Formats: sequence, structure tokens, C-alpha cells
Amino acid sequence: MKMTYKEIDQHVEPILRSMEKRGITLNGGYLRDLADEFGTALADLEEQIHDSVGHQFLISSPKQLQQVLYHDLKLTSPQFSLRRTKTGTSTAASELNKLIDVHPVIPLILKWREKAKLLSTYLLPLPEMVGEDGRLHTHFRQDTHTGRLSSSAPNLQNIPAKSEDGARIRTAFVAGPGNVLISADYAQLELRIAAWLGKDASMLQAFQEGRDIHTETAQQLKVDRRVAKAINFGLIFGKGAYTLAEELGTSREQAQEFIDRYFDAFPGMRAGMDHTLSELHAKGSVKTLFGRKRYFPEIKSGNRMLVGAAERAALNHPIQGTEAEIIKLAMITLEKSLPNTLILQVHDELLFEIEKGKEKTLAPIIAAGMEEINEIELPLKVELKSGPNWGELEKL
Repeated sequence: MKMTYKEIDQHVEPILRSMEKRGITLNGGYLRDLADEFGTALADLEEQIHDSVGHQFLISSPKQLQQVLYHDLKLTSPQFSLRRTKTGTSTAASELNKLIDVHPVIPLILKWREKAKLLSTYLLPLPEMVGEDGRLHTHFRQDTHTGRLSSSAPNLQNIPAKSEDGARIRTAFVAGPGNVLISADYAQLELRIAAWLGKDASMLQAFQEGRDIHTETAQQLKVDRRVAKAINFGLIFGKGAYTLAEELGTSREQAQEFIDRYFDAFPGMRAGMDHTLSELHAKGSVKTLFGRKRYFPEIKSGNRMLVGAAERAALNHPIQGTEAEIIKLAMITLEKSLPNTLILQVHDELLFEIEKGKEKTLAPIIAAGMEEINEIELPLKVELKSGPNWGELEKL
């Protein structure tokens, strides 16, 4: 009998409290050295930015940045319009990325911002948050609309997973003496759920046969894999031609052509989205596979912007909510078979700390616990890695 989302949340709650108590060892000295390195890099970037524009200004001030970029340098995008706020043209990263090739100062500013954020969010505070046991103890909550876990004090959900700086920060999270870390990460879980919800035959077959779905999409649309990946993840969450064009750096017309070709190749994906939107407009709510319902009263507001935002969030809910529930089911299963080993959950990834030398023995148990969840008739795939720390993991 399939559990309800309430039962899933109830069963995972004590596991979260155990994970909090367990914590993870942090190499504070390494982070302090990295903080010094970032501080030096930021000073160098600041000098380059000032040289690039010809004078000094406070880079962290949106008002001063607006003045420099849009009044002093008069930067505009030849392809995209820039979003305006009450104080003027936006300096958000999404808008600066539209100017990435317009002036050499833009990539410098984006790099400065990223390093400054990582320094203030992780490198400086984390060493001060380590407990007397030498371990960091985050607090997990089940308080999001979709049921995805969040964490606080500190928030470990937003450490960049794929950037070089993010990997260097993750290197500070280490296994305790005599132990090793195992990372188990679901592969393309959101897309698998979207394909199953839409019952798209072509995409389901590709997953059944173990083919790479981004490569499959690239072949269908005759684009490179990078473009295919952006389209796959963009469209299942309701992104339109304008947003997709911004992400791909192409025209709105070209982006719309990609979208049309995508839904011609994978009609079930469109059918799944249409079904969700029909349910939204008829009932004012949508739900996950396990019954987690989210209401959208603004769908009846008559305000086009509010309705559009509700539709995008509604398309997201069944996918990300079901994704969260599957991960929680895996946590429940693995806490029974491998008690006191699970230490972190970040998005689609579970992190375990086990005795060194037992990786090959325990890896199949972890994979089975995560892949053999039969609520959806689609093979789930887990990528397993191990290593002495979270940033330096090798495939098992």
C-alpha cells in the first residue's frame, strides 16, 4: 500500500533529528586558509573592476553599480531588454548575464559577487559554528511547499555543486577518523518523474534503455547537448521562449522553434503539463504522487502576472514534490538497513559516513535502497561516489 505524504514526513522526522545530532566533521583550518585566499582574490578583482571602468566605486552597492553600468558606461544589450525596478535598471545576476559579452567588467563583477557571497556565507561563519565534537550540526526542516527539505544554521542546501569554488568548499566536509564518505545522487530524477507523469513514450523508452536523455533530446532537436539540457529542465518547469532565449543566448524566435520541436518530439511532456494546468484551473490546486496538495488562490485573481506565476509554480509542484517524497522514502529505507550512517541530504543527493574499507560492500545496499522504489514504473538510477571528503569523490 502506498504511503501518504503525511506518513512519509512522519517517518522521516526522527531520521532528520538523528542526522542533526550526528553532524559532519569540518576542517575549519582549511576553510580559514581558503577564506584568506578568497580575500586576496576579491581585492585583486576589485582592482581589476575599478581599472576597467576608470574609477573606484562600491561594487556591493546596487545604486552605485547602476550608475556605473547604465549611466557612465551606458551599457545595453543588443539582444535582450533589461528588467527595470523602482530604482532603475536591475543589477541582478540574471540581467548582468545579458551583458556578459558587452563589456569586460561584467564577468569580473559576477566573479567578484560569487566569491564575496561564498566568503560571507560559508568560509567565514562555518568554522565558528562547529560544535565541541568538531562536527557541524545543521538543522533540517520539512517546511517548503513541495516538501523538499531545507536546512539552516547553517544552510547547506545552496553550496554550489558544480563550480570549482563550490567543490573547494565541499572539500572542508570530511569523514571522521577511520571513515569515508559515500555520496549517492539520483540521476535526472526530475526528468524521469516528468516523463512518467506525462507518459511520454519516447522519453520513457530512452530511460528504460538507459540512454542519456540530454543526448537523446539533442539528437531529436538537432542541437548540442548543452542546449538540450537547458530545454529539458526549462520546459518541465514552465519556462517560455523569452526566458529560454535569455538562458541560451539566442533569439526569442529561435527559442520558440526549439520549444515547438521539443513538444513535437515528446508530445507526452506537453500532455502532462496541460493536465497539471487543467487541474489547477479547475480545482485551484495540484498535488504530488503521494497526495501533497498545494493551493493557488491567485489563479482566480484575473491578474495575468499572478496567474502566470501560479501556473509556473503549479507545474513545478508535482515534479519537485514527488521528487522530495521519493528521496524521503529512500532515507527511510536506508536508515533501517544502514542505521546511523546518513549525515546529509542536499537536493537529490544523500551523503553517508561509513567505516573505511566497506565502500564496495555497502554501495550496492545504498543503490538498492534508492533505486528500488516502485511507486513509479520507471527505473531510477543512482550515481555513487566515495572519498575522504565531500569535494574529492571518485566513482564507485
